[in-house]
Amino acid sequence: MVAIAAVLAMLVGVNPALGTPRGDGGTRVCGKTESTPVAGGRYEAQNNLWGADTPQCITAFDTGFVVDPADHRNEDGPASYPSMVWGCNYGNCTKDTPFPKKVSELAGLRSSWTVEVPPTGDYNVSYDLWMDPTPRRTGRPTGLELMVWLKNTPRVQPIGEKKAEVEIGGTTWDVWLGAIDLPTISYVRQEPTLEVKDLPLDAFVADAQQRGVAKPEWWMTSVQAGFEPWIGGRGLATRSFSADIGTPAPAP
Repeated sequence: MVAIAAVLAMLVGVNPALGTPRGDGGTRVCGKTESTPVAGGRYEAQNNLWGADTPQCITAFDTGFVVDPADHRNEDGPASYPSMVWGCNYGNCTKDTPFPKKVSELAGLRSSWTVEVPPTGDYNVSYDLWMDPTPRRTGRPTGLELMVWLKNTPRVQPIGEKKAEVEIGGTTWDVWLGAIDLPTISYVRQEPTLEVKDLPLDAFVADAQQRGVAKPEWWMTSVQAGFEPWIGGRGLATRSFSADIGTPAPAP
C-alpha cells in the first residue's frame, strides 16, 4: 500500500515527504541567479545561490517553492537565499509592485508565511527587507538590510551582536546590529515558529527608524522571504506566502 501511495503521489505531482506540489505544474530553476514569476507575476521565486558552488534548484508553484537538490557544506556563512520576492530585485520588478516605496509610507505592511524545514542541516528562516537612499530598481541596495528571523538552528547567528529586545506582533524579538558592506539589523524571534499570519513588518521598520538605522526619506526596494542554508538545504519549503500594504493596525 505504501508503494502504491507513493506512485499515485508522483502521478499527481505531490512529494509524499513534503506534501507540497513537486513541479508537474510548477517551474524548476537551477541557475545561480535564476528566478520565475508566481501568483500571476505578483511575486518572484528566486534560487539565489550566491554563497556556494554546490548545486541547488527550486521548484516553484503558485504560492511558494521547494528546495531540491541542495547539499551545502558552508561552515562560516550562508550558501544561498532561496526566497519569495515582492518588489524590485536587481532590475527585476514584480507585477504591479508598490516598490520602491518611501520608508515613511509603509504603514500597514503585513505578511503571512508558512514554511517547512528538514530535520537536519543548519539554516535560518528569515524575511529580508532592503532599503536604499534612492528609489533603486537595479543593483544591490546601499542603505540597510533589515532581517526578521522566524527560526534558526543554534550555530547560525545574525551579523553583529545582540543589542536589545523588543515586543512586536505579540512576541519578543532579540535585536542584533552589525555591518559588513552595509548596516544590518536583525530581529530574531525568541520563540521560533514556522508560520506567521499578518506579521506587522511595518512595526520592524518603525523600530529600526527609532534606533537610527533606517531613515524615513529612504526607499524600501523589496520584501523577500526565504532561507539561508549553511549545511544541507534540501527540503526547505515555502508552503504559502503573501504580503500587502493595507490599513495600519490599531495601536495596542
